[in-house]
Amino acid sequence: MKRPGLYVIGLTGNIATGKTAVATMLVQCGAQVIDADALAHEVMKRGTLAWQRVVDEFGQGVLCADGEVDRAQLGALVFADPQALRRLEAIVHPAVIAESERLLQEAWARANRGQAGPAVATVVVIEAIKLIESGIHQHCDELWVVTAPREQQVQRLMTRRGLSKEEAELRIDAQPPQAEKAALAHVVINNSGDLEQTRAQVNREWKRIQGMFRQENALAEDWAGGGSMSWWRRFLEEHPLLSMWAILAVGMVAIFLVTSRDVALLPSQRLFMALACVALAGLCTWIVSWE
Repeated sequence: MKRPGLYVIGLTGNIATGKTAVATMLVQCGAQVIDADALAHEVMKRGTLAWQRVVDEFGQGVLCADGEVDRAQLGALVFADPQALRRLEAIVHPAVIAESERLLQEAWARANRGQAGPAVATVVVIEAIKLIESGIHQHCDELWVVTAPREQQVQRLMTRRGLSKEEAELRIDAQPPQAEKAALAHVVINNSGDLEQTRAQVNREWKRIQGMFRQENALAEDWAGGGSMSWWRRFLEEHPLLSMWAILAVGMVAIFLVTSRDVALLPSQRLFMALACVALAGLCTWIVSWE
C-alpha cells in the first residue's frame, strides 16, 4: 500500500458502462468514494481559476445566465471537437488531481487516527471516467475498469440522458476503446448482465481486498509482539538467500566442530576451517540462486 492503513481503488469505465453503479455497491460494502467527475464540476465553479481559464479558452458562450459553466453547452462543444476536448482536459485534470490528492490525504489522516478497526481496510474509491487519461490512476493501489457492450451504452444514454442515437454514438466514439482501459486493469467488472451479476463480482473482489488487509495486519501484529519467532519469521521472508547462507554456515560449522573434536588442531586451524565452512556455505547459496 502506498499509504499505511489506506487502500485506494481507481474506478473507471467509458460512458454509460455502469461505473457509478459499481461505486454504489462499493459504498454498500464499506468503501468511501471520491467522485472525480463531480470534482471536475466543483473546480469549475464560478470564480475559480479553472472557471476563468475555461472562459478565456472557450468564451462567454459556455456560461449560463448566472455565470456558471453550462456543462451541456460545453459538452456539446468539446465532444464534437477532439482538440477542444484536449484543451478542456488540460485545464480541468490538474485541478481535479490536486483536489483528489487533498481528499486522499484527509482519508489517510482519519485512518491513522484509528477510526478503522485493526482488521478492516479503509478503502477509498476514486471514480472517474478520465481516470487513466488524467493520470489519477497512478495515485491508486489498483485499477478497476467497468465494461459493457456498445449497444447497452447507446441505449442507456438514450434512455437516461435523453440523447439521440447519433449524439450517444458521438460521445462513445470520443473516448478510447474499452479494451485499451481493460488491458491496464487489475480488475475488470463486466456490467453486461443484471445488477446481481455485477454485485457478485464486486463482492468477490471486496472479500479479496479485506482478506489481504487482514493478512497484513496479522503479520504486523505478530511482528509487533516482539517474540524471537516473529523476528526470525520476518527475517526469513525478507532475506531468503541470506537466511539460507546463515543456516548452511551454522550447520556446516557445527558438523566440523563435532567431527573434529578428537583431532589435535590449533585454535587458528579450527578458526580457518570454520571460516572455510562459512565460505563454502556462501558458494552453495550462490549456486542455488542461479535457479
